Amino acid sequence: MKRPFLFFILICLAFSSCRKPVPDASPPPLEDNTGAVAPSPTSDLESMEMKGINLYMHRRVTAEGASGKPELWVRADSFSIEEGQVYTFEGAHAVIYTRDDGEITVDANRGRFEQDKSAVLEGEVRLVAGTLKMILNDIQWQRGEEDTGGMALTDNPVIIDDPDLQLNAADMRLHPDTRVFELGNVSGVVRFGKELM
Repeated sequence: MKRPFLFFILICLAFSSCRKPVPDASPPPLEDNTGAVAPSPTSDLESMEMKGINLYMHRRVTAEGASGKPELWVRADSFSIEEGQVYTFEGAHAVIYTRDDGEITVDANRGRFEQDKSAVLEGEVRLVAGTLKMILNDIQWQRGEEDTGGMALTDNPVIIDDPDLQLNAADMRLHPDTRVFELGNVSGVVRFGKELM
């Protein structure tokens, strides 16, 4: 009984080894493709959309060579990259840093950031500096020159609300390092002192 069973196993092994060899799965060798066109890196960037980004605009480098600290930080929920280090984004929260480490926060629906030049925030913009609150359509950040800090500005209407004043202005310039607001065509109410006599 052992011999027929052993004979059967040997025949099965012989048949399995006589099968056709498995074809080589490696791809065919590359031919000369000098006429092939490489994909353009800008075409990849134009279609690139991502979630979550932190963008910084730093102060100019000081004379001692130390890198400048940030003047502006923008965090966005989603963004896309355009040509020339330009970012468009949505769901933005920004912080403008003063020279003495004060902070002015800005929230907006969308915006655009051009590396080392400017940033624009648009759509239901809310700016908070201490107790001062501003409601704007848009605000633009322009990087300062070597000896001056940057400036935030808008040429559209501004509503300013603070415990001591409520103002409407046609435009605004904000110099964060000196804490100076320049307002154009202003109307509103300013309260002096605790009580009116």
